[in-house]
Parts: sequence; structure tokens; C-alpha cells
Amino acid sequence: MDKKIIKLKRGGNGMMKQKFKSLNLSKLNGKKTTIVSSEKALEDITPINWSKDVLSGKKKVRIDTGK
Repeated sequence: MDKKIIKLKRGGNGMMKQKFKSLNLSKLNGKKTTIVSSEKALEDITPINWSKDVLSGKKKVRIDTGK
């Protein structure tokens, strides 16, 4: 099996020094995959019950990743 390496550019506006990160696709080739419909994938999702103030834009929501 041939190793495939893809170079990914990290963001920037051209003035910044661009960095490249390698993605080794051979690690993904051995993974078992299962194709499911979007309905099946989303059946256990619980929607967030936003308040009317949030939905109208009067209040904002801050999401903290905890990092």
C-alpha cells in the first residue's frame, strides 16, 4: 500500500509565514467505515432551547471550550 501525504496550508493573509502540516492518509485506510443517513446520524441530537432574547439578538451566547 502506497503512503499518500497531503500538505495542508494553515491560514493567513499571505503576509504571514505559511506553515504546512502533513496528513498521512495511510492511517485512515485501515479504519472501518459505516455509511449512515443524516436522519440516523441526527436521531439522538437534542436541540438547544434558546431563549427568545437570544433568538431575537437581544442577548448573546458565549461558548467556552474549557481550554
